[in-house]
Amino acid sequence: MKKWITWIAVAVVMLGAGYFIYEKNNTSIEIIESEPEPSITFETTQETLAEKLTVKGKAAYTEETDVFAPLSVNVQSWNVKHGQRVKKGEVLMSLDTKALMKEIKNLEAEIKKSRIEANLQQINLQQSVETEAVGNMTTGEERKKAFIDRESKKLTEKLNEEVLALREEELKDKRAMLATATVYAPTTGVFLFTDTNPKTRALTEGQLFGKIVNTEKLQFVTNVSEQDIFKIKEGMQVQVNMSGQKDKTSTGAITQVSLFPKQASATDGSQASQFEVVIELESSDWLIGGLTLEGQIETQRKENAIVVPTLAVMRDQEQPYVMINDSIGQPKRRIIKTGLEVDDKTEVLMGLRAGETVVLP
Repeated sequence: MKKWITWIAVAVVMLGAGYFIYEKNNTSIEIIESEPEPSITFETTQETLAEKLTVKGKAAYTEETDVFAPLSVNVQSWNVKHGQRVKKGEVLMSLDTKALMKEIKNLEAEIKKSRIEANLQQINLQQSVETEAVGNMTTGEERKKAFIDRESKKLTEKLNEEVLALREEELKDKRAMLATATVYAPTTGVFLFTDTNPKTRALTEGQLFGKIVNTEKLQFVTNVSEQDIFKIKEGMQVQVNMSGQKDKTSTGAITQVSLFPKQASATDGSQASQFEVVIELESSDWLIGGLTLEGQIETQRKENAIVVPTLAVMRDQEQPYVMINDSIGQPKRRIIKTGLEVDDKTEVLMGLRAGETVVLP
């Protein structure tokens, strides 16, 4: 009996194992197929495309008027301080004219004396002529002596007239010098001493003691490399802002493009030559000389350009092309001709129309 039960148990186990193996072999394996990722598409647009060149440099004042001492005298009083704003015609300083006025008075007295002496000389000469005309001289020796005396008086009179003319000219010059003893501002601007802390009160004629800066006129001086120098021309507009502060903006125009490279870059063959460019700035409340500026120069501009993202433009041996979907949605190559490339956008001159969709497979 026990043997029969054992055989039954073995049979049950074998049937269970067989059923398990059968089910395992016949169970369908579910395969999950991943859907293909959609292609990235871009729409061709028609827009304005502009190429800009970024430059950096310093702001500098363009108009500075030097002020010189008119006389070699001491300064009586200063009417201006370093950094003070002055208007044209405003008094800058007054010079000590005591010595000059004394010289003028002495000259006036000498001239007056010379004129009196000249008048007396003229009267004396006239008397000699009258005496000779009366005929009181009986001998030839007397007449000869009278002639020599008369001619000598004439020469003396002529010499005195020349000396008097020189003194009158000297007096005229000294009076003109006196008129310059008060120094006026030749223009409007900010006055700056050559020495910011002048200690001496003595000046010499022609000495540069200060300058007046016109703070309304500034320029932006920058350098452009040889790769970009042919892209810019005089008259081009420039958008300017202060470095680090984009909210402080202004505008300007290129007024000068150097035809010669800067000396340091011209002699160094390891680096590209640099050319100086001057940009005249419009006045602005925040603009002062010495600020570091950045400028955007628009070198090229295309209106109504056909544009695609540069990422979508591919090349095959320098031949540009893009991918577009055909009628059944399969990407195919289309040859294009490109133009201006600015940042992440490329102009298409031929091969695409506005509104067409390009594919990035």
